[in-house]
Amino acid sequence: MASPIVPTDEQVLSEIKTFATPLGRQKLLNAMRSKNNWALSDARLKRLLAEVNDHATATHQDSLESTDVVSLLTDYGNAISAPLTQDLSEGPNATYEAEELSDLPPPVLPTNPLSAQLQFHKESPGFFILYGRGEYDYAVIPNSSIAIILSLLEFLKGKRMPLSVDQQKALNENGGVQTMFEYYEAAGKKAGIPVGDIGRQFEAEYGIDPLRWRTKRQNDPAWRKTYDGVKEVIHKKYMIPVMKAMSESLVVPRGMIPMDEAGNPIYDPKVNGRFALVITKISKVTGIECGDLPWK
Repeated sequence: MASPIVPTDEQVLSEIKTFATPLGRQKLLNAMRSKNNWALSDARLKRLLAEVNDHATATHQDSLESTDVVSLLTDYGNAISAPLTQDLSEGPNATYEAEELSDLPPPVLPTNPLSAQLQFHKESPGFFILYGRGEYDYAVIPNSSIAIILSLLEFLKGKRMPLSVDQQKALNENGGVQTMFEYYEAAGKKAGIPVGDIGRQFEAEYGIDPLRWRTKRQNDPAWRKTYDGVKEVIHKKYMIPVMKAMSESLVVPRGMIPMDEAGNPIYDPKVNGRFALVITKISKVTGIECGDLPWK
């Protein structure tokens, strides 16, 4: 079988227009890959679909609709980032040691990890990048719109690394930081990155390893399952109105968000869930995308 071909942006944009029946992005991606034997990532398709929809959005989306979407996303961000305030640790666990399950050496982080992460966030369709131990790093895109990184920036303005214990304590109590690390942790798990590496990268970037601040209760599997379940309920409650508003205002191409007979968005946890992440392998040598990890 011939090796997959990397299409140009023009080829992808032209191919998108050939699909008369609206498909979900994942189905569209699978169809385009299968039909053309293309090496095409979900992140790249998402960016190009946005370009296709630019004209429609500019023509049909009035300021009120845009404000509605932004307002709903703001409400969602505030709700999902509500801080965990009970049973928080007063200081880091001095005896904490992350379990190492890899024979490969830990990844070498950039000289200025925070600057590199913010540059990636600015220039890439990915939300953040995780550094792997093997031949790949991993670009991560949550399948829902969040801007938690702004909360981190507010906390870090003017602060020098390393942070003091009091500064770390403030970060540990911040809901945006808690939630951001949970995305790092979930993405790392799906990419097969040791959790200790995730904690070290987060600390290098933001000044705190949240794993060192977790209490025994917070590390209990039953407690974490309950906590994650509550967060998923909040996520679904706020995301369904966001999905509906985005579809009605053409923030995404019409038909991209499946609707039921009553005109309500069809929420699929595997696609729309809190940790429905698109993770793309990035070659450490070339910096080129090498395909997405399978959806789990």
